[in-house]
Amino acid sequence: MSLSAEELKNILKKHNVAGISFAVLRDFHLAYARCEGFISKESHEPLWPDTVFQAASVSKTISAVLTMILVEKGRLDLDRPVNEYLKSWKLPENDFTSRVPVTIRHILSHFSGINVPSYRGFLKEGPIPTLQDVLNGTGSCDAPAVIVENPVDGQFAYSTGSFAVLQTVLQDVTGESFEALVQRELLQPLNMHRSFFEQPLSEHSGRNAACGHSADGEPVDGNWFVYPTQAGSGIWTTPTDLAKFALHLQKILQGSSSGLLQPQSLKEMLSPYREPFFGLGFALYSDKGPGLYFGHTGNTEGYRSMFIAHASLGCGAFILANSNNADPVIKETVNQIAISEGWQGFQW
Repeated sequence: MSLSAEELKNILKKHNVAGISFAVLRDFHLAYARCEGFISKESHEPLWPDTVFQAASVSKTISAVLTMILVEKGRLDLDRPVNEYLKSWKLPENDFTSRVPVTIRHILSHFSGINVPSYRGFLKEGPIPTLQDVLNGTGSCDAPAVIVENPVDGQFAYSTGSFAVLQTVLQDVTGESFEALVQRELLQPLNMHRSFFEQPLSEHSGRNAACGHSADGEPVDGNWFVYPTQAGSGIWTTPTDLAKFALHLQKILQGSSSGLLQPQSLKEMLSPYREPFFGLGFALYSDKGPGLYFGHTGNTEGYRSMFIAHASLGCGAFILANSNNADPVIKETVNQIAISEGWQGFQW
């Protein structure tokens, strides 16, 4: 039996979390979607299943699939130096890059040696840096310039800064904005109508957006922060839309020839690169139970997220919450989903 509404309310209250929304895949279909709590603890406006949340670094999985779509179309090569693609900005060369040039494969696997693990985000009422400002660490950007600070292909080092580079590659190669490109190539074909990479969020899209909350239960300044690093942390979405994305990937792994990617490309993405826990754009969870789970977690100011799906069993859970201290709630929820859905041996 899954968590009741009363149990969810008690978990949210115990951890002082505003709200949670989740969807569950079972046997290669959407089993159900549920939500509990508030869009804002100030207004007490309730969450709805189509309320959008910031899903933070879950963005990286979508950006990775978008990148592989362009690889299959011959627009990109995973192993060509990124500076050969970059036109509007160049990744500064140094001793590390002279030994081993940074490639897209290095970025997707977090072996690029590039700095800046994450960005806190920017106040939507204040000056918002451009992507170039973020790359250069200039203007209103309070993070350092993006550089290669460790040996390329040396060791795993999580980097959202590297996805700012990837976003620039995608835009420079196609001549389109990242937002328009991902909409046409991925979100629209998968009918992910409640997913968008608007940064900042438009007034229309923000009408049913969950407000982020700090650990003390107060809404964050301006209700949410802005992330010009769209490819790494910019998506607004719903659990149901993430379930559509995961289900599409699961069907490709089952041999579907009508997917956005060829099965061999996706299998490459879900194979360990140099560490067993990460492939190309996806975290790999081989320790959660039999077989392979894949996905990603996310963390932006006021939000926490989880995307986890099984590579062969057609199951998965997609959880979004609008509080900084929601990790325990997400853990309790996914473990309860696993029990009720019969995910053998699963423990988050």
